[in-house]
Amino acid sequence: MKHNRKPRGFFSLVAITQQGFTLLEAMIATGVLSVGLLGLAGLSGMSLGKNVDANDMSRVTNIAADMAERIQNNRQRVLDYHNTDTTAACAQNPSTQRMALGDCTQWQTLLTNSGLAGATGSITATRLDPDPTANPVTMNRFLVTITVNWQTRKTDVSTARTKTAVFTTMVAPE
Repeated sequence: MKHNRKPRGFFSLVAITQQGFTLLEAMIATGVLSVGLLGLAGLSGMSLGKNVDANDMSRVTNIAADMAERIQNNRQRVLDYHNTDTTAACAQNPSTQRMALGDCTQWQTLLTNSGLAGATGSITATRLDPDPTANPVTMNRFLVTITVNWQTRKTDVSTARTKTAVFTTMVAPE
């Protein structure tokens, strides 16, 4: 014998009315989606700030590489670049070679027109080997340190701050 009983009462109403999402389920799904989209919006703002920082660092690297190449091209007079500082006027004393003076002036202009806020640069050159006049058997190598400072821009997600990049290279005659 087969029993064909249909549910009665409360359970019959629940079985008949559950055919889709309830309003409460739709509101919860909308809330979860909103939180996810807000997180994504925050990440895109931070990503934009990091892109600006990377662009600034690329400019600084190119500026420092430019000066390092200038020093390499004038490798017989490396010490003429020692204590170069773009915040002061380039040294114009008679002992400074004209090429080193021109490189200093051009580097100051390059930093000023770089688009970096408050960009300054300095160079130190130190002899790694003994003085060739006292010791003729020497490699006559120099350690050159190029430092560039600049101010980052204030954005919605970051504050303005001073950044410094230091580049070192060794210069030796051919």
